[in-house]
Amino acid sequence: MSTRQHGISPDTLQDHSVVDYLRNHPDFFNTHTGLLADIHVPHQSHGAVSLIERQVTVLREQNQDIKRQLQALVHVARDNDRLNQRVQQLTLALLEAKDLNTTLRVLANSLHEDFRADALVLCLFGRTPRLPDHDESGLLRLRSLPAEQLDASFGGLLTTGKPLCGHLRRAQFNALFEDQQHDPAAQIGSAVVVALNAPGSTGKPARFGILGIGSRDAKRYHAGMGTLFLSHLGDLIGRAVARYLPALR
Repeated sequence: MSTRQHGISPDTLQDHSVVDYLRNHPDFFNTHTGLLADIHVPHQSHGAVSLIERQVTVLREQNQDIKRQLQALVHVARDNDRLNQRVQQLTLALLEAKDLNTTLRVLANSLHEDFRADALVLCLFGRTPRLPDHDESGLLRLRSLPAEQLDASFGGLLTTGKPLCGHLRRAQFNALFEDQQHDPAAQIGSAVVVALNAPGSTGKPARFGILGIGSRDAKRYHAGMGTLFLSHLGDLIGRAVARYLPALR
């Protein structure tokens, strides 16, 4: 005969099973202490919340906060591992490139496939070789122009070298992605802009261009991103490209 016919609900039967099991295994919580942090047993104190119960509640909340922080740290660590692997692959590919065209193709493919970039713009200043509108892959737009032309929009970047992340101002957007704004399918939601640096003829670092990396995802690049990695990326790409440019001053 079923429990329903006896008037016993499945939940009640399950409760009885748990009670019986715990009664027959009194040391259960000694070997499963982790469950104690998730169990809530009110401490009766004449209708008021006792100090012990309040302390346990606070400790439980702190435990949950610590768990969330650890999960966030693990997530960041995994992202950093994947990022380091991609940078290593890019570094090796750039080292193996034998000319400027190959270097630009490797750069475009890596940023597009490994770093999920939807638009790429490379602006070189001063004395540069004659450049086509795009690299061989068609993914990277190439521009040659005086640094002064970008000073109004990227003066802070050109002075300090600190990368820009997140949503660009309209003037900055137009300066880099002006050919994207009329194409809804290629609309840029967020971007990263890094300075390209290489050792100059005097031994001091020379800033000879900027690289714009755009994404249709408005949350892909944000102001909270670490700029140290982006600065390293600018130095890496800068040195790879500068090998094929006239001597920098």
